Amino acid sequence: MLFDTLLTKRTNQGDKMIKYIFLCIVIGLSIMAWSEIPIKRGPGILAEEAPKISKLISSDEINFDGNTYTTHKKVDAKVRVIEKERYFLDSMSEFSSYDILVGWGQVSDQKNLDYINFKLSDRTFEYKNYRLPLDPDLINNQTLLWHLIPSSEEIKNSLFTLRKGHIIEISGYIVDVTTKTGLQWKSATSPSKSESFVNGHNIFWITSLTKK
Repeated sequence: MLFDTLLTKRTNQGDKMIKYIFLCIVIGLSIMAWSEIPIKRGPGILAEEAPKISKLISSDEINFDGNTYTTHKKVDAKVRVIEKERYFLDSMSEFSSYDILVGWGQVSDQKNLDYINFKLSDRTFEYKNYRLPLDPDLINNQTLLWHLIPSSEEIKNSLFTLRKGHIIEISGYIVDVTTKTGLQWKSATSPSKSESFVNGHNIFWITSLTKK
């Protein structure tokens, strides 16, 4: 009798745990699906100024989760999220799970974005070069692709719910990365590479992030 009672109790506890895990999965998938729905915006420039990017006098090394991040430039920006992509299995996902393509100036205006077909995949982006409402040089000069590294759990959670169309205020550093497994990744604006920011792929260590 006692054995039957204990067995029933354990079975009920197991059922509750399964239900709890299932509920967590459903909630997580729901949030993920919701984060893929773009925020609707009306016409008008929503982020007027280009990101403020300043070269550091000296580099610092940040050790986090076994990886080493070498800082090169300070970034403060208010920009519009044009595209967002999450990565799970590629070689950079060890330290960066999210890429965002951001824009400002005329590229932050919905009336122009309605006619520019951006595509973000494989850690790069592209757009069709016909019937554009803006000159391609202007588009390239008013967009940046960032491989994002959150510096805290709070920022990591904020990235999870980031959506296309969000206006974000973001600060941090452009970095080079040496992973715990010895792989090395350099930003496009690393001192050992070109100083041009046009269409550059930069690894961004985020120290603060707000969105609206």
